[in-house]
Amino acid sequence: MRLLLRAVLSVALACVPVAAAPQTAPVPAAGLPPSQVAPPRTGQASPPVVSAPADGESAPRAKPQGIYATIDVNWPEMAIRRLGQLIPHQRREAIAAAVANASRLSPPALYALANAVALDDANMPDAVFWFHVARIRAVYDALRCKDETARPVVTEFGKRLNPDAARYQRQNRQHTLQIAELAIKWDQQNPRNYDQRWINLYGKVARTSAGTDPAELTVPESEWPAILQRVHETHLKSVREFAAQK
Repeated sequence: MRLLLRAVLSVALACVPVAAAPQTAPVPAAGLPPSQVAPPRTGQASPPVVSAPADGESAPRAKPQGIYATIDVNWPEMAIRRLGQLIPHQRREAIAAAVANASRLSPPALYALANAVALDDANMPDAVFWFHVARIRAVYDALRCKDETARPVVTEFGKRLNPDAARYQRQNRQHTLQIAELAIKWDQQNPRNYDQRWINLYGKVARTSAGTDPAELTVPESEWPAILQRVHETHLKSVREFAAQK
């Protein structure tokens, strides 16, 4: 099991992106010290929110069967659509609603939240915070998923962090470490009120299985605490190494 965790984490944590608690609602990130370096603006518009892998890459099964059809993704998908609004005030309303219900957001929706927040320069630390929360929960869900072919989607989501947020982290490495620590605390203190089986829909098994065996989706629950501890430790270790770089 330890070897499996190390192998998957080495892939899932390959990208170093982050997310911070938004200022649109009270969250544990309150009290973050201001960063010392602000990212320069290029004058170019940020790319649209991307909440799923691009065409040609892993995508969730459109019409799952059996037990796969019971995976609840409706509320997160609705949140993703709202967060993709191009009109600023509508997007900010969607961000406020998402932050208020963050525990109900699956990682794809948390990634969308991070990228939506990143469109507002003033909230870049918040975007970084939510990205970290998304990554932590995505890796945890991936390691609980029995279908190893579904796990690479975590890396694909990670590659789609808003470039301004990625630049912010490179320019504010110590602040990024503080944000990562807060993201872990948030993950520990907030329940996961979403269907963690969302990731199964990105795997090959969901494309071929009749879904008659519920046991084929997730590893035994008795293994979850050890997996979560390993995820938190590895996440913090990777960000500390990132922060130590010049």
